[in-house]
Amino acid sequence: MLKNSRQTLERLGIQARQARELGDYIQSANLERQAVELADTLHLAARRVRALLWQGYSLRQAGEDDLALATLLQAVSEQNTAADSADLFGALITLIHISLDRKPLGFCKTLLHQARCYLADLKQPWDASLGYLEGELAYRQGDFTTAWRQHQQAWAGWRDQHPRLTSGSHLWALCRTAFRRCDLAALEHLNTQWLAFESATILEQQLKQRAELLMWRSRRAVETPSSDAEVMNIAEKAQALLAAVLRNGHRDFGARCDTLRILALTGHWNTIDEVRSHHQSKPDSLYDALLWGDLALTQVRIGLGLPVVDDDYDSSTGMLSVSSPADTRIQDHLTSAVAHYHAALSLAEAEDERLQTQWHQTVVKQRLRIGSYLLK
Repeated sequence: MLKNSRQTLERLGIQARQARELGDYIQSANLERQAVELADTLHLAARRVRALLWQGYSLRQAGEDDLALATLLQAVSEQNTAADSADLFGALITLIHISLDRKPLGFCKTLLHQARCYLADLKQPWDASLGYLEGELAYRQGDFTTAWRQHQQAWAGWRDQHPRLTSGSHLWALCRTAFRRCDLAALEHLNTQWLAFESATILEQQLKQRAELLMWRSRRAVETPSSDAEVMNIAEKAQALLAAVLRNGHRDFGARCDTLRILALTGHWNTIDEVRSHHQSKPDSLYDALLWGDLALTQVRIGLGLPVVDDDYDSSTGMLSVSSPADTRIQDHLTSAVAHYHAALSLAEAEDERLQTQWHQTVVKQRLRIGSYLLK
């Protein structure tokens, strides 16, 4: 009987991992929950913590942050048991990652300090994950110089062994930071590094695709215009990624926004309109509000016969030195853009207060100045 129970526990772990690789995070979380219950019944403390770790991770990927936090807190509280320290550290890393999106700066810094102390006690070479998180915190504060340095150091110290973040997580963090720094050369170099690593999961494959989209946007902003064939190619890749993200239904971590920006830059407004009509934006999402404001402003530029710029790449290039548009459709787009930016501003103020920065407000106010100038 005991042997059969242990075999069932092993099978649950395998099935849960396979579900994660396929992007089915709800199924993975359910399987890991069953593993937690069975491990508890069998008094296998170490196995229970490992199942809690992966259950919490899966819940986060599925967008269930509250449940993920509760699950991971259970795992972290097991430090005095026979649990594997690698699993405990992995749970702590995931807990901090969620906190970066939700908790005040002081809380996040306290958790990071506790993790540093815990790692010092363990005397294990697991610094890369903490360096990554410190880079993520700097990124969220708009300090891209610090974020770049931290992510570089974390990637340099990465080891392909548990506990660790995937290679794709590190490379993606570097890619999006390079994009914010308007560093095309770094983006191109990072995209070549992806070739050396096999993207084993759906999530990593999507991160790799998004990195390619960022590189195209950077090239478009600083180099000669792309050929029609290049534009068609990148638009097709964006559409394929968008379809996959919408089909999966789990949290996309910004993939939808990335693909819609590409489609706006390549003129695929029918697809954008279809997405908007069938998939509601989150009213509390700063990035959704900013996205739809930018897309409306892009339509204003098109209506005025002005070059289409990528506001998200370098907002300093987006000023419009023309008089207020008389065309009703253009005016409607402009009114929509300003409304979205006003909504984004209140969300940006809250995010800046949480993270003790001014970066989000600065970005939104820059966009709002453009729209408000034209509305006069």
